[in-house]
Amino acid sequence: MSPTQDFDLKERVRSAVDIVDVIGATLELQPQGRNLVARCPWHNDRRPSMTINQERQTWKCWPCDIGGDVFSFVMKRDGTDFPTAIRTLAELAGIPVEEYTRGKKTQPGSPEDKATLLSAIKLTSDSYFDYLQSNELDAKIARNYLESRGINDESRKHFRIGFSPDSWSYAVDLLKRHQFSGEVAHACGVASPKRSGDGYVDMFRGRLMFPIQDLQSRPIALGGRVIPAIAERHGDRAGGKYINGRETMLFRKSQQLYGLDLARDAIRRCGEVMVMEGYTDVVASRQAGIETAVAVLGTALGEQHVKILRRFAERVVLVLDGDTAGQNRADEVLELFISADVDLRVMTLPDGSDPADFVAAQGREAFEQNARNAPDALDHKLARLTQGVDFEKDTHAVASAVDKMLKIVAKAPDGLKVDQLLNRMSKRFEFKVERLEQRLDVLRKTTQRTSFRTQPRTAPQFKTPFSQSGMAGGADPNAALQESADDAGTGQLGTGHSPATQHSAQALPSQAATSHTEHAPVRLKPMTGLERELFETLIENSDLANMAVEAIDVQWLEGMAAKMLLTAYQDLELEGHNLDADSILLLVENEALKNQIVSLQERVAERAGKLPESAEVRYATIVTRFREREFADEQDRQIEKLASASMPEDDEDALLRAIVEKARLQQRIRNDS
Repeated sequence: MSPTQDFDLKERVRSAVDIVDVIGATLELQPQGRNLVARCPWHNDRRPSMTINQERQTWKCWPCDIGGDVFSFVMKRDGTDFPTAIRTLAELAGIPVEEYTRGKKTQPGSPEDKATLLSAIKLTSDSYFDYLQSNELDAKIARNYLESRGINDESRKHFRIGFSPDSWSYAVDLLKRHQFSGEVAHACGVASPKRSGDGYVDMFRGRLMFPIQDLQSRPIALGGRVIPAIAERHGDRAGGKYINGRETMLFRKSQQLYGLDLARDAIRRCGEVMVMEGYTDVVASRQAGIETAVAVLGTALGEQHVKILRRFAERVVLVLDGDTAGQNRADEVLELFISADVDLRVMTLPDGSDPADFVAAQGREAFEQNARNAPDALDHKLARLTQGVDFEKDTHAVASAVDKMLKIVAKAPDGLKVDQLLNRMSKRFEFKVERLEQRLDVLRKTTQRTSFRTQPRTAPQFKTPFSQSGMAGGADPNAALQESADDAGTGQLGTGHSPATQHSAQALPSQAATSHTEHAPVRLKPMTGLERELFETLIENSDLANMAVEAIDVQWLEGMAAKMLLTAYQDLELEGHNLDADSILLLVENEALKNQIVSLQERVAERAGKLPESAEVRYATIVTRFREREFADEQDRQIEKLASASMPEDDEDALLRAIVEKARLQQRIRNDS
């Protein structure tokens, strides 16, 4: 997508959605003067401190020092990047992104059309929810079963729990009446092809239904649980206790967690998430007041799950049933613990109990106490390996346990975490760290040789220098930027070009202000002094921005945020767009920079009509001060050169005369102005 197409898409999406509707979908809004306010979900907000300005389409939480536009709100809310946020909002507005990305265009109503599938599965999910509230006999049986499991009506409504009639074609017929084909019913995951003949039959029959929702609270799949009284009718043909929706265009088990959309705000506040194994575990836990519960969906906790959860919490507690299968699953997470930058804990419940049973019998406080005391994955594995082992007599069992642990550690990249693991193993097994390191080296070499023999050979990879940097090929282009950044705010930059802004105006890439990736977080210190005055003036009077992009050199700016923002203005001017604050917010994709722009807008609004000088006069003064500062810096460089250089006396005199003449000229300019 070209820069123009990219900007056009963002502009169309922003025009089609109202930030009040987007924020109001998840937060309760209250009017306050010309603005709206809400309780900020990212801190313990007792009084509404998040301000939403509908006129400017911006939001700001001053206690958190975060804010931006509708795109940055979705990024923050969902813990995602800018491309995902724009797709989310485009889908909400019904805008086909494919027109701009030149991707494959789909026909509305076809099984390849995502919007069609979302509509079909929502219709089915809502119908199941309504059916459970009906007076049908099976619906009453299903409600009685929910009651027997301790799930109240409030929880049923909160999680949108429904019931699929004990019929072969309820969902298929429902969708057909609303002009959705059988192929669409299959593609969205609510129907399966008939075993013989043409057509489709319902995938879920006579089950409690649990909608699986994405982070926008849209149903993307369904899961069903048997109801014993109904399952008895079918005997061995009743199927498993749980049926998870199969994978579709909408749903990937490895990338979704049940209940995350409902729990994410609580998870952010607590910094912890409880990962359970079933829908009812999550529902019962939430009902007991444990708001941070989510569940995996028919698969083990995996790398993608941890990656998603890491957006919202530092600590992940895997809650496992007390049966043998639960114990075995605990062993699988150790590699995740080693490779992921997360505090992964394993909480194993007493024999035979699941979270729903435990909470019902012992209560929330006992459950949370167990979670606080849960060992991390390493300690859990060590305890399992050494259970019943006599360290003094059973040397074979000890050596075997050490080798099993080291084989897992060998798969992890070398670093501080591995050093810590070896130290803990040394204390547990009473081996010297050096001895463990020697054995680890042997295992790593064995792993590497095996990997080399089994992996296909590929063409060699040649590294090339970054196009606008002085760094060698393969260097991290964000390293220099990180070194120059300060400790306030959080943003992210792309890695396409060098951010070595000290060399030239071109050395700060246009991508710096706009791209957003998962890598290289950059801390942006808030703008102050002359730089803040400059951009406040440009926001107040956008006509001055056209002059500023020509008159001001990026090298004159000291702060990274100021450099990024001036570069964004230059990009807008180059593409022929308006240089107003709305366009700047639209161009910029960096969350931290968006926040600073909104802060500048708020300052401009607060002082409107209160300053004695016009924006034009203030701008002229600011440019003069920048030039004076640059002149003084140049003088210092020349004097430093004179003091350090060994040059002929005539050259020294000439350099001194040039310095004095420049000083006189600068003074005349200052007097004239």
